[in-house]
Amino acid sequence: MLTILKGQPEYLSRFFQIVLASGEEVGRNEVVAQEKLETCLVPMVRGIHPVRDAVSIFRMAALIFKVRPSLIHSYTPKAGLVSMLAGWICRTPRRVHTFTGLIFPTTRGFKRLLLIFVDRLICACATHIVPEGNGVKRDLEAFKITAKSLSVIGHGNIAGVDTEYFSPLKLDVSARGERLRRELKIPDSSRVFCFVGRLNKDKGIGELVSAFIKLPSDARLILVGALDKTAPVDNKTLGEIELHPRIHLLGFLKDIRPALFIADLLVLPSYREGFPNVVLQAGAMNLPVIATNINGCNEIVEPGFNGWLVPAKNPQALNLAMQESLSMSRFDLKKMGERARARVQDRFERSDHWGRMVHFYRSLLSFDRKPVQ
Repeated sequence: MLTILKGQPEYLSRFFQIVLASGEEVGRNEVVAQEKLETCLVPMVRGIHPVRDAVSIFRMAALIFKVRPSLIHSYTPKAGLVSMLAGWICRTPRRVHTFTGLIFPTTRGFKRLLLIFVDRLICACATHIVPEGNGVKRDLEAFKITAKSLSVIGHGNIAGVDTEYFSPLKLDVSARGERLRRELKIPDSSRVFCFVGRLNKDKGIGELVSAFIKLPSDARLILVGALDKTAPVDNKTLGEIELHPRIHLLGFLKDIRPALFIADLLVLPSYREGFPNVVLQAGAMNLPVIATNINGCNEIVEPGFNGWLVPAKNPQALNLAMQESLSMSRFDLKKMGERARARVQDRFERSDHWGRMVHFYRSLLSFDRKPVQ
């Protein structure tokens, strides 16, 4: 999460005294150097582990008791559970949790009930709840997760995008992009689709591969991201990825800009999202987006304006959208990409979001409860 929020804590520290809490030791020194802030370790584990979670809550409560903050802000589900419970125990006056996405709407049975219980518990312990986007807000209301006031900050998202950094005009990015194109032996005439994210079944990788292999021979697909064992892609799909001559699996890349530079479109066929940063990053790189009609994606992508929206878990609809994009001229596709960048600059510029965060915190600390616009 601190990778997504890179630079934001340091900026906020110009206005407030900030202490960071991280659940992982790996990378903590890098965060300290990057943000120039005190960063404390509070070990946490993924999933529900009653004993280890109780230890995490105790450790967080000890940290809160030591620091005595006026406000706590958490983002991920586990950090929210630990921080909001510990903050409630310590009676921290302002306890803020941001829901970056909800897992339970796509689950069933006991797991769904457990996840709903945890989200309700987080809300019960928080004094202020921030949905990352309007789709998340609607789900929180529809499933009666909380009766408390819900306010989206700006147009949504938790970080914004540095559109100067994510720019196709940067010479070093274009040079590395062209080098990557040569390494992958992708002809200039090919139409390149790019996926960026964890490679797991919930990202719609199976549907993406199924839709892509039916495209004409001049289409290429780049997959950027590490294999995720928590929700693994099926073996058939993995086999097709490994053997197909026009699918390029690059794995995790610290810098995704060269891959986006040589792409013509981003494709994100996820089953669920909160407010996907990669769609904003791709838009900033002048790329139209083909995405599923789910929370977050449908708050960024406007069909016909800056991309396409298709139903989730529907490879036929995904294939049709990809076919339609292939039928467009490069000029028209470029115009769509330019509109995508303009929208990101207008609504999701990082510096603007940071300013809204300062206003948000000041409004809470001054007891101004008006929604942030």
